[in-house]
Amino acid sequence: MPPLDVKAITIIGTGLLGGSIGLALKAAGFRGQVLGAGRRQQTLDAAKVRGCIDETFVDWAPAIARSGLVVLATPLGHFPDLLARLAELDHPDLVITDVGSTKLRVCQDAARLLPDPRKFVGSHPMAGSEQQGPQHARPDLFRGRPCIMVDEPGIASLSSPPAERVKSLWQTLGMRLLNMPAAEHDRKVAAVSHLPHALAVLLVEAAISGQALDVASTGFGDTTRIAGGDPQVWLDIFRTNRPAMLDAIDGFQQQLAQFRQMLVTMNERDLKHLLERAQAHREKWGRQQP
Repeated sequence: MPPLDVKAITIIGTGLLGGSIGLALKAAGFRGQVLGAGRRQQTLDAAKVRGCIDETFVDWAPAIARSGLVVLATPLGHFPDLLARLAELDHPDLVITDVGSTKLRVCQDAARLLPDPRKFVGSHPMAGSEQQGPQHARPDLFRGRPCIMVDEPGIASLSSPPAERVKSLWQTLGMRLLNMPAAEHDRKVAAVSHLPHALAVLLVEAAISGQALDVASTGFGDTTRIAGGDPQVWLDIFRTNRPAMLDAIDGFQQQLAQFRQMLVTMNERDLKHLLERAQAHREKWGRQQP
């Protein structure tokens, strides 16, 4: 793994993910400075007290000028404005990446707004929590988890020097790198992240409608934990990944209809096969997790 050879990294957005990047960099022995940029001085100060960042910047220009790498770690809805501001602060050594949960729209915005989109590398570290804020940041949040880097026309090639710099960032944090086109990324995360979140929300709604929350316990809590995520963050995700979400919902509706038919006919053989198949794949996946 090549060393992360930059003197400073600016993290725009120092909440859970941005703060965890800072803590993970420090835990990994990164020798450069970790600069925090954002709109709220209170959040930046909390991240600094937590040890996530070294300096705080509400005026980003000095931080960007010192940095060889900028990480966008705000909700997706802010990305177009952030990219437009970074376009005004561009310098020859600047490389930009992100932690956004959708990629096609982000890459299109980068190609449209940046003066040199070949310095933008689309990334999605598959790590997180329903918790919010730098107080919940963890240095081990990314360790052993997959990070998807997108291979998309109009932005940096994954064989380019900017992409090598971003690869070094995620490998320094202990992540496993996967490469794929942005549309494939959006389709896959719709299945394993975005649709599950929507279903968790709807399960809470079903419990409310059935006046059943008074008997809910650990199983309900485990299944619906992610419904506690920031509503604005998830609104941005659903808005920017709408086509893939609609496809995922259509596929799930077919599966749900098939499951319902198994119950109507009480097809125990197919029901048991379904349960056993899910159990086996879930256990296999679980054994592979750090």
